[in-house]
Amino acid sequence: MSINSKKKIKTIGWGIIGSGGWADNTFAPAIKEARGAQLRAVLAPSHKEAMEFCQRHKIKKGYSKINDFLADQSIDVIWIAAPNYMHKDFTISALNAGKHVLCEKPMAITVKDCKAMIAKAKNTNLKLEIAYNNRHHPKLQDLRAAWVKGDFGRPVHGRAHLYYPYPDDLGYRERGNIDGWHSFDKRVGGWAYADCGTHCIDQLRWFLGDAKRVLASHNSNPSWGYRTPDHAVAMIEFKNGSVGTISASTGLTPYMPRLEFYGDMGYIIVNGGLFGEEGDLTTGIIGKKSTSAGNKIIKVIKKRNIKIRPIKTYKLQVEAFVKSLTLGNKYPLSPEDGLENIKLISQARGW
Repeated sequence: MSINSKKKIKTIGWGIIGSGGWADNTFAPAIKEARGAQLRAVLAPSHKEAMEFCQRHKIKKGYSKINDFLADQSIDVIWIAAPNYMHKDFTISALNAGKHVLCEKPMAITVKDCKAMIAKAKNTNLKLEIAYNNRHHPKLQDLRAAWVKGDFGRPVHGRAHLYYPYPDDLGYRERGNIDGWHSFDKRVGGWAYADCGTHCIDQLRWFLGDAKRVLASHNSNPSWGYRTPDHAVAMIEFKNGSVGTISASTGLTPYMPRLEFYGDMGYIIVNGGLFGEEGDLTTGIIGKKSTSAGNKIIKVIKKRNIKIRPIKTYKLQVEAFVKSLTLGNKYPLSPEDGLENIKLISQARGW
């Protein structure tokens, strides 16, 4: 089966590992809406959950056993939306079964796990990509291109802020001290970092380039009281001499993502706008002009305010993966980006 576009794109069969939360509400709909993709199967913790997922999303194949799922020849790509500590094992199993992998962020818990995943992908000659959906936002891509081109001058400072207050009705508080994986540091990988902070780090690395080291960090758990930080602040030094700061929380309000990038000739400020949501963009570029008398040169700032319209970044992410397989297009990031992200998280969380 194929679809019409400028080039014919073969339909790619997708399977999801994980049947609740983001997999159910966001990832499955993204696959179903994406051109060239078809959701064909799910792996869930139980047969009942698998069947319920199939009914909600109108697919035929639901599995509760990993070997049966991996043996399904209709699946070309597996989107791993399982708990963080399972990412490495599921990725390696999928690659061994001949499946391409889109692994949810964060890539894994440790640097060692990330390296094992990359090695397996190279050994099997299969695609392994990491799911940072904001890299697929056309407006952010345009901003980043202008930034890298030097329109805003030499990079000086970047700031990424993301608070996402998880609601009590999801059961995190009740399950937290019993079996909820979010409450255990070695399972979640530092909750504030692994959930929100990893997106912040990815945006800083995307704009500012390779990082040198984490200069300082402060981790605490004021919102949930689990044995893992739900609030994190970190300062990162980059190889180009710039510095970046992140602030991330899974409990504090309000939810309002914000990006700021400052160069010596201008700035970018994004309020909201991430994850495909509506937002506001302000840019300023420093220029020069002569006074009316013509006897003096003064600095002026050319300022622009733009509305960011909602867009389906998760759908665009799926389409980018499909095009990388069928048309040979370059995917916007590499598994090494996931590895470098975990290196910084490891330094910031202290293990």
